[in-house]
Amino acid sequence: MSNGALLRRWGALLGVLILGAAAACASKPAGRAEVEKKVVLPPTKPEARALFDEGLVLMDRGPGSYEAAIEAFTKAIEIDGQLFEAWHNLGVVGARLGRWDAAAASLARAHKLQPGSRRTALALGEALERGGRHKEAAAIYRRELRRFPDDVALRLLYVQALRDGGNPGQALEEVQRLLARDSKSSRAFNALGLVYYRMGKQALAESALRRAAELDETSAQIWNNLGLVALAQKRDREAFESFDKASRLEPDSTEALLNKAAVFLDCGDYTRARAELEKAARIKPEDPETQVALGVAYRGLGQHDLARLAYERALTLRPGFPPALYNLGVLYMDFLSDADKARVQFRLYRKVVPSGTPQTKDVVARLKELR
Repeated sequence: MSNGALLRRWGALLGVLILGAAAACASKPAGRAEVEKKVVLPPTKPEARALFDEGLVLMDRGPGSYEAAIEAFTKAIEIDGQLFEAWHNLGVVGARLGRWDAAAASLARAHKLQPGSRRTALALGEALERGGRHKEAAAIYRRELRRFPDDVALRLLYVQALRDGGNPGQALEEVQRLLARDSKSSRAFNALGLVYYRMGKQALAESALRRAAELDETSAQIWNNLGLVALAQKRDREAFESFDKASRLEPDSTEALLNKAAVFLDCGDYTRARAELEKAARIKPEDPETQVALGVAYRGLGQHDLARLAYERALTLRPGFPPALYNLGVLYMDFLSDADKARVQFRLYRKVVPSGTPQTKDVVARLKELR
């Protein structure tokens, strides 16, 4: 949830609902936090340092240069496997591309070299969380909390990992401890609302989030989450109003824009969905989920070439991205009558998605039809 994203299907379409995270990133250590201890590593080999510096330059150039940056960092590590910064940045680039398992593997190596590096631990926790490995993420945060026990933002990340990992009871206990220490913490009430939301207790979730909004009425995240709760209670108009308020409070955030678009797409209003998604794409052009959702809107408007380009852009940003493969296959099969290209996309989808999911069953049926 990056950040915190929840995927929701619109029938055969990809829908993206964004759950406002309990905390964006951990704050600096507070109170009796332990000082980071840096491990002294051997001097970096000059050839490896040169490749690492090249990787940094490529990283700064943006998504189009990420693959080249990965290649540079990988070569640096092959020469000098003790180069902590190369392992760390290899993980960062992997995360930017949404390759969460690869990112976690690189960051884990960096963390092993420098177990005291807080930035690496937090990046590793996020990669594990975004990759669906919530229990492992919780373990990382729990370990960091032993070093920085008074860091509220870090504890909220721990709550998020517990919540997403199917341990809402413990997440609830952690939030209640925070509220016992600070009964006027809007972040804690926001986290409490998200725990109740995940537990399906929408009335309690709304109550907690309303309290959070009273304490901080300018928080876009809180209003976004109130919109999600309203949507879960089938109060679409209130949901839209909350998402709209969130987007006005924080115009550069894509969360509320994507959620507003989800409401429009559910209603079949592709014109207004496209407007919101085009705004989101301008703000965050490297997000493949936004591109797929934009493709859905274009497809609904009959703009099939634009839909195809949006799906292909998503695949450039994140090769093998299942929602893009699926929707591109649907576009070729149902709208462009190109059975050969549809078959290619669905077969690629089968290679990257485990069997047994609802979408996979549909793909299998479509492949049979395309024989």
